[in-house]
Amino acid sequence: MQNLPVRLEREPLVDALFEVRVNPSSPLADVIPGFLMHDLGGDARITRLPAADLPFPVRKQDPNLQFAPLLRIEWENYFISVGDRNVVISCKMPYPKWPTFKAAILDILGRIAKLNPEGPVERYSLKYVNLIPATDYANQIGKVRMEVTLGDLSVSEQHISLQVHEKSADAIHIYNIVTGAKARTIEGKESAGILVDIDSIRNFNAPSLKELASNIDDGLEALRQENKAKFFSCLTEPTIAEMRPVI
Repeated sequence: MQNLPVRLEREPLVDALFEVRVNPSSPLADVIPGFLMHDLGGDARITRLPAADLPFPVRKQDPNLQFAPLLRIEWENYFISVGDRNVVISCKMPYPKWPTFKAAILDILGRIAKLNPEGPVERYSLKYVNLIPATDYANQIGKVRMEVTLGDLSVSEQHISLQVHEKSADAIHIYNIVTGAKARTIEGKESAGILVDIDSIRNFNAPSLKELASNIDDGLEALRQENKAKFFSCLTEPTIAEMRPVI
């Protein structure tokens, strides 16, 4: 579609998160959470996550654990998860809309910049996870603009778990499409449908998180608009209309 919606009255979003990855001189989880708890004030709460019970040498050697969150801070409408090499900022639902989420990302990065942990930044990313309700596989597949043929099989009512990597000029967009997905709404009800998950990643070579915090604004905005356009390009016009877009 030519004009992207400003908002959707029927929001299919179930998760939205920002992540930055670093190659630090010491584990980020050793320094950032304590500093943030002090800086954010009394309303912040911290939780120790299961991966924190594994010794650091084990986490360091296992690629699947290098970016596992170790501690999670709950602050206002956000969660801040910190691992050995990354910081993840995610929203509580309902989604507060992009301008508010972006302001929170910049605020939290600015706070971390005051600590200025040593180590170069490798990348940052935005990931939006949407669950579009539909009953059976055929109806779910019909929600998206997708044609899948495998040998003599034209996929139209089968279970699909599909991942596609697309390179643009300065980013990588990872599409995950899964039928038969389930999630709980903010009212606690279980919803089923097709998952449309787009992870937009920008490699960003900066000497420190402080440098990233002072230079990310325009790039973050551009990455969000790319991610948003990719999502709507996946959907059929009737699917978009069902979401009641406000242009």
